[in-house]
Amino acid sequence: MMFASGFRILPRHGLYGAINLLGLGLGVAVFLTMMLIVRYEYGYDSYLPGASHIYQVDDDFRPAGRTPYESSYISFVPVPFMEQDFPEIAQAVRVFESPVPVRAGEVLGRDVVTLTDRNFFSVFGLPILEGNKATALDGPGKVVLSATMARKYFGTVHAVGRRMRIDNGGDESVVSAIVADPPPNATSDFRIVTVFPSSWMDKWPFRNWGSQWGHVWVRIDDAGAVPRIAAGLRGFPYRHPGDWKESLIRFTYGDGGLTLVPLRAVHFHSASIGEGGASRRLIDILGLVGLAALATAIVNYVNLATARSGLRAREVAMRKVLGATRPALVVRFMGDAIMLVGVSVLVGLALTELSLRWVNMLGGWNVAFDWGFVLPVSVSIVLVVGVVAGIYPALVLSSFRPAAVLAASRMPAGGRIESMLRSVLVVLQFGFAIVLAVCTIVMTDQAAFVRVLDRGISKDGVIVIDALADSSLVARQEEIVRRLGEVPGVRIATRSDMYPHHTIDSDNFRPPGGDSMIPVWWGYATPGYFEAIGARLVAGRLFDAHQGNDYHAAREQEVAGTSIVISRLTAERFGFASPEAAVGQELRQDMAARTYRIIGVIDDIRFGRAHEPMRPLLYYGRSGSFDEAGAIIRYEGASQAEEMARLRSAWVGIAPDVPFSAQGVSDIFADDFRSDQNYGALFGIGSAVAIGIACLGLFGLSSFNVSRRRHEIGVRKVLGADRRQVLALLAGQFLRPVLIANLIAWPVAWVFMSRWLSGFDQRIALTPWPFVIAAGSAALIALLTVIGQSAKAAADPPASSLRAG
Repeated sequence: MMFASGFRILPRHGLYGAINLLGLGLGVAVFLTMMLIVRYEYGYDSYLPGASHIYQVDDDFRPAGRTPYESSYISFVPVPFMEQDFPEIAQAVRVFESPVPVRAGEVLGRDVVTLTDRNFFSVFGLPILEGNKATALDGPGKVVLSATMARKYFGTVHAVGRRMRIDNGGDESVVSAIVADPPPNATSDFRIVTVFPSSWMDKWPFRNWGSQWGHVWVRIDDAGAVPRIAAGLRGFPYRHPGDWKESLIRFTYGDGGLTLVPLRAVHFHSASIGEGGASRRLIDILGLVGLAALATAIVNYVNLATARSGLRAREVAMRKVLGATRPALVVRFMGDAIMLVGVSVLVGLALTELSLRWVNMLGGWNVAFDWGFVLPVSVSIVLVVGVVAGIYPALVLSSFRPAAVLAASRMPAGGRIESMLRSVLVVLQFGFAIVLAVCTIVMTDQAAFVRVLDRGISKDGVIVIDALADSSLVARQEEIVRRLGEVPGVRIATRSDMYPHHTIDSDNFRPPGGDSMIPVWWGYATPGYFEAIGARLVAGRLFDAHQGNDYHAAREQEVAGTSIVISRLTAERFGFASPEAAVGQELRQDMAARTYRIIGVIDDIRFGRAHEPMRPLLYYGRSGSFDEAGAIIRYEGASQAEEMARLRSAWVGIAPDVPFSAQGVSDIFADDFRSDQNYGALFGIGSAVAIGIACLGLFGLSSFNVSRRRHEIGVRKVLGADRRQVLALLAGQFLRPVLIANLIAWPVAWVFMSRWLSGFDQRIALTPWPFVIAAGSAALIALLTVIGQSAKAAADPPASSLRAG
């Protein structure tokens, strides 16, 4: 009986009931969706046992006179010294991850393989499904698979003892253990894990501070020791220089060194240093969007509920006359409110579940509808909102005296303070919506700017085949590229280890006789490379096969004066007055006696992401094979999908033991703006829902206030006010809070977007137009919302209005 009256209210006030239910339901849906996203992002790596004791060791570069930066990819040199200098470090492991071919019988794939130390499981306690954790990685020739990888290559998770070949190596590895699949919100998935071959200990990353190949992880059981270890890692390269001179360490690290990053913070920290991950600021803003959407919906609901509650004053009076007590009325009103809020929350739950699939596709997430989180939150919303919405009618209306209410010609309407409170709530609603609208416009404009950003190379008609980098194909690179050049539609087939999102080598260079060193990113270019990528020559010439000092088969064949091509930024960094002035000058790689002669300068190429600063580039001409080479294919006369299919078919015949892996340059660059574009879309949805909720509330309040002021409107018309004046009076009353909301929203949105844009190396200017558009749209929508009710009231004859009043 307590909740039955709530259902009887709905048909009696159908329009307002629908507005309330829909508005709160939308707010709950946005809140739950955003909170599930925030929970997903903040839950990264929480599945690992002892995650709070695991830290990533990063390089922290603070060179004098240059911009400081940080990298999670570091040399493996410091690992034995860290264990020696800091007894509090319980375990330290080196991790190198790379996509390589994997074969088990007839099943061939290309997956990321993790090479690590034998004590891997002492840091990462992955749950074992089969096998012995203590012996799973105790020697070479053993491999640990996740359940998914076991099913992929063997058709079952019971694969311990089975054999597979990794990276086309000569010896097969034995599956020694199966671990549970990691959740989707894991920094590293560790799907295929094996130990470093003993021959790798002589590679550069294990001996040279400048070879940044992989990650170093440490386990520190005593949290109190972390500050001391962190302080000791500052300047660590100076204490253990290896084969580096102190001058080189000082030039590279400055007053930096190594730094610790907690595992649970790596996901957000990676974004802050430009290495992927997710921006904590954006995720926090999404959480604020959810909270604000719920708050807006609650404010709207309570606003309408309290505004309409006065219409039940006579019902309360009649119930009192018939013997109802005040406690009974309080219970009834509270029950009605909780029941109606419960219906709204059910609507919100349905909308949340429907939206999650689309949201996951948009944001690249795998967020699940977790009842363990959703249910208690939903119950809390029902109880809190129900109590807040029901407290006013429950306490105030139940205190009315029946005789006074029944004798009055009008319902109680509340006073000036109540009216002012409703106006403040409308200001807050629209202020929040306008902030979101501005953010949406700016983020969308920035994503569009990045999409058309001049990268210095062609984006269309170029495909990169990174499968060529497989170590088993190094000796065949020239033959493979030649055969790819015979595929129909291919105009140019060439090789390089520098292409979009792939610049891996850097060294310090100096002019001969000069003291200053400049870090430069370098790579190899084979004949046809610059034409294939569409690089623009600004001075000098490009490599020419007819020039004897341009292309060399290997580094050992280079002589003094070997030709190099540099970018415009490189010329600027070395202080040349112009690109033309750089041509003919010589550079020397630090710690090398050989000099190189600049023969040409190309326009700057942005191979990295839009967040990253432009890099100075240097090219060597190469005719022989080299590591990390990708095939660069320029094609014409076909779509990318058609040409990709032709190349894939040809690849099977050329290199059947290496899975085909390729991507169009336009698709590689699309990753730079896709996440920002998707975040912009989410903000757009949030702003649309917020404005929609605010307008629903504004419509309900305008309908209520117009009905309360019909007598006043009749009097004004009798005294000579025309229709236009009445319409302006009513519309102005509701537009005033919207205009005030702009004064609050603009500074807030300006601060948010200024900070967000500062994370881009190339960005749009923050002009007034997004603010004007957002404000104008909000005002127009608000005007259209209230104009119908206001126009109808203004058009009614005075006699009709006076009789209704």
